Amino acid sequence: MLIKYSDNPFKQVYGIAFYNRRNIFLFTFISIIAVLQFEFGEIFLWDPIVLPVVPVTILGGALAIFLGFRNNSAYDRWWEARKVWGGIVNASRTFGVMVCTFSSTHFSKGKIKDKKVLDWRQELIHRHIGWLYALIMHLRGQNHWNDLERYLSEKEIEKIKKLHNKPTQILHKQSERLQEAYEDRIIEDFRHMELANVIKEFYNLQGMAERIKGTIFPYYYNYFTGVFLWLFVICLPFALAPEMHWSAIPMSIAISFVFTILEKSGAVTEDPFEGRAADTPISTITRNIEIDLLEMIRSETIPAPMEPKIGRFGVKYLD
Repeated sequence: MLIKYSDNPFKQVYGIAFYNRRNIFLFTFISIIAVLQFEFGEIFLWDPIVLPVVPVTILGGALAIFLGFRNNSAYDRWWEARKVWGGIVNASRTFGVMVCTFSSTHFSKGKIKDKKVLDWRQELIHRHIGWLYALIMHLRGQNHWNDLERYLSEKEIEKIKKLHNKPTQILHKQSERLQEAYEDRIIEDFRHMELANVIKEFYNLQGMAERIKGTIFPYYYNYFTGVFLWLFVICLPFALAPEMHWSAIPMSIAISFVFTILEKSGAVTEDPFEGRAADTPISTITRNIEIDLLEMIRSETIPAPMEPKIGRFGVKYLD
């Protein structure tokens, strides 16, 4: 999640120009060609290409409608992704509290030792943290196992490596361990049902995140937005040149740049799980959940909160 650009205004401008250098070059090239052919057309005995302003303005209005729809839809996807992970935060804390307070030696009438209950609590909390990191891998298409190796056994990791949907299978294992705990009388019937409902909520939240990840933005909107954008960019300087002459070059570049940035912001925002500066900070959220859950079981090794990252040109963001 982007926190802010660099405090240095020169770095801000340079960074924006650097990441859009190809488009800026094309805008400049098209604008110069349009103005040169208008200004020197009579000298070289050709009729300059001049476009009326009204059709270009109508085209710009149609383009603005497409961009507005796309950006609104992209922001809805980004905000829904943030709400899904907010739900994961709340459900994870609820799960941690239930695991720590619902389990007891009381229901077994002394047949279960305290150590077995404490080991069971730690196992479920660790596996849940493993599920969070597995979900990040699943959504980002990564294959990093370092975080999971800290919380899952080697045998369990080797098993889920062969499976297609790893976070789903981790939750399935959690459900199996809840059933075994019920049979061993670590938890009783009512508490088993409540914990099972929280597992169900995790499945629902994971499914929502997978829906956002797997639902491709309608192709025709992407395609026609790109077509209209570049048609507008090409036509604009030929419409401005008769009115503004050489001033049409910077004005055309500026207007084209605004429309292009709007298009680019929508394209980036519609995929909120890629780990870029503007995406939902699922790694930071997971670390915060990890800290909360480890503190619940009084773990001796608790990681520090993730600090904001400093990207190129001084951009500060949360991963």
